[in-house]
Amino acid sequence: MDIKDRFEQIYKAYSKPMFLYALSFLISEEEAEDVIQEVFVNFWKDNTYQKIKNEVTKTYLFRSVKNNCLNRLKKKDVLRDRLDLLREDIVEEEMMNWNDELIQEVENEIANMPEQTREIIQAVFFRDLKYQEVADQLGVSINTVKTLLKHGMKYLRERFSGRGDLFLLMVLVK
Repeated sequence: MDIKDRFEQIYKAYSKPMFLYALSFLISEEEAEDVIQEVFVNFWKDNTYQKIKNEVTKTYLFRSVKNNCLNRLKKKDVLRDRLDLLREDIVEEEMMNWNDELIQEVENEIANMPEQTREIIQAVFFRDLKYQEVADQLGVSINTVKTLLKHGMKYLRERFSGRGDLFLLMVLVK
């Protein structure tokens, strides 16, 4: 039997079972066909079919299919991981831009508030002062601080309520 006949015989005997084996890893028929083709191309190109004994041909081919499939799956995982990281970076960047814009809008709205209300909101939320500390600094009662803070927050809620940013607004301001 010449070389070509031996190769054809091996191909006819093992290509279908190898295809089914590849499908058990890959699911995609096209990809399984690609694997079988790659295995046989390498089998031919490297003259492996001439170098190995008949008894180990089947083992060699099926092991090659398995390794090829696993390598493809690893590449897919790496690509999927890279794609996930890229998506996360894009979303994070968009969120940062969105947060910056929202913070700027909140700051603009706070700047439009009456002076004492603005001072109280800035002291409580941006400088983390306690109500009593704010009251002492401004020379007003703690009840005045609470009331003006309540009015300021109500104003902000009204300004941003229709946009769905309210929860984020509260987190950012707090």
